[in-house]
Amino acid sequence: MKKKIVKKCLALSIIGAMTMGLLACGNSASDNSGSSQQATDSTQQESDAANTGEEDAGEANAAVEDVSIYWYSDVTGWGPSGWANGVTSSPLTDAIKEKTGVSFEIEQPPTDADTKLALMIASNDLPDLISITNSDVINQLIDADKVWLMEEFLQTYDPDSHLLKDFPEDVKNAVINKWGAWYSFPSHMESADHRVTYPMSCDIFEDNVTKGHNSAIMFNKSIMDELGITAEDVQTESGFYAACEKVKNSGYTVDGQSVIPVVLHGNLWISSSLDGIISETFGVIPVDGEGNYRRREMNPGYKNALNFVNTLIRNEYLDVNTLTLDENANLSYVESGRVFCWIGNPAQSNKLAELNITSFGPILADSGAVPAAGINMLAGTGWIQTFVSKDCKNPEALAKAISFATSEEGLWLNYYGVEGEDYTLQSDGTMVRTEEGQARYESEYNSNIWLWPFNDTDFFWNTTPGPEEGTQEYAYGIANAAFGKYEDTYLYDSGLLSFVDTNVIEPSSDLGIKAGQITNYLEGQKAKIVSAATEAEFEQEYQNMIDTLNGYDVTAIDEELNKFLQANYELYGEKIENPNAAIYD
Repeated sequence: MKKKIVKKCLALSIIGAMTMGLLACGNSASDNSGSSQQATDSTQQESDAANTGEEDAGEANAAVEDVSIYWYSDVTGWGPSGWANGVTSSPLTDAIKEKTGVSFEIEQPPTDADTKLALMIASNDLPDLISITNSDVINQLIDADKVWLMEEFLQTYDPDSHLLKDFPEDVKNAVINKWGAWYSFPSHMESADHRVTYPMSCDIFEDNVTKGHNSAIMFNKSIMDELGITAEDVQTESGFYAACEKVKNSGYTVDGQSVIPVVLHGNLWISSSLDGIISETFGVIPVDGEGNYRRREMNPGYKNALNFVNTLIRNEYLDVNTLTLDENANLSYVESGRVFCWIGNPAQSNKLAELNITSFGPILADSGAVPAAGINMLAGTGWIQTFVSKDCKNPEALAKAISFATSEEGLWLNYYGVEGEDYTLQSDGTMVRTEEGQARYESEYNSNIWLWPFNDTDFFWNTTPGPEEGTQEYAYGIANAAFGKYEDTYLYDSGLLSFVDTNVIEPSSDLGIKAGQITNYLEGQKAKIVSAATEAEFEQEYQNMIDTLNGYDVTAIDEELNKFLQANYELYGEKIENPNAAIYD
């Protein structure tokens, strides 16, 4: 993309030079006045030019008059607070200062940032620029009419801003849907519209964005090879159990210690394993056959997911004690090289390539259910929301600073620094850091050069070279997207379900109280179900769960949540299907 800008500027320069040349030739040919008149005209032109130059210089100096912008954020760790001692600027902040005169006074309270900002709102004494994540405080700012509408702000103070022309429409709509209007600039943008401007630089990035979701069934390929276990052997539920039995009885050791057939995601086994990839491999979808919302526990297929974990425990493929380990302790087992199958988040380990850990996708259920994965396909609102206060004392300078920081030139500076010094551009449009740039990136900026509120995820994937086979990044990409890439996996838009973990049901209402009781109940009950010693005990504990959920009016809660799902179907023109309804219902 940067190359295109350079070529365009060069073309404009050539055209400009040619135009000036033509004008000069025309004036020379048509001017037949005497030499004295020519001299007089020439002198006058030089004088006018000199005066104009002085005026332009004055205007330029005025445009870059030093301006201090008070920038407040409830997110710490970025900017000077995340850099090495004594480092107070970056290539981006230097360029903003040079082009707009703006320098930032950044405040990031390590504690009580939301309380402090709320007091600022109450006292009517706000920062110029506000980059925050707390939804309640954001709503306070908007309800109190303390922040600009982004479009109105830019039209007023920087009408030529690129943001008025190329801000991705789907992201803008997402912001409008969330906050009521385009009030904020979101960090870490990624969307289908935005990827038209910044397409992924390689297939593995594309797969991770469109099919990956940090949940995988992973295998230690070295153990598989040693024991003669193939990918086909572990592709089905019954074949997987047989492979685990083979590992358990193999006597195979790593550094003198026995191999472990299976580990989940430690004490996060419910959210990251059972309710994640395991439910997905059994095709559990949170809608019924008509597309109406139904919590996963009420889907009959969820019983198969619970039974899968119970089978692993009863057959001693999975040690129940590992379900209480914290992530670091659990990871120590995985990274010891002793674990045959790890069911969890591949992003947790940076040794996937070193340990030859990979994924082959789902374990296909013996019931014939189609594996299903929820991938958020809707444009999101990013992470950090940046607002401009109506109390901003230098709105024109700030508008131009924001426009520059979010431009392509600004993004290159924010992510990588100065071309030729910090990085070089490759023929495919991606970058490679220079030796000096890499050293500066690590030593001066602690590998954290970015001003996070201006980060752009799609730009990053567009300009970062694809990983080479055999690297950690490559191994992660394969594991992360394997389930979603499997040819029979049903992918649905989990963005349509974004309301589920929010307080759309008033917590203090009768249904809200019951919903809270369900949440508190399920964690302990799921542990009882999967650790049942016999099939009969499993059946009893499972039925206890269903009866208890019904006692908490789970159907009424689901019906209330379904109103929001149906509204999203209407809003986005999409619907979640249930391809396994005929099997489970």
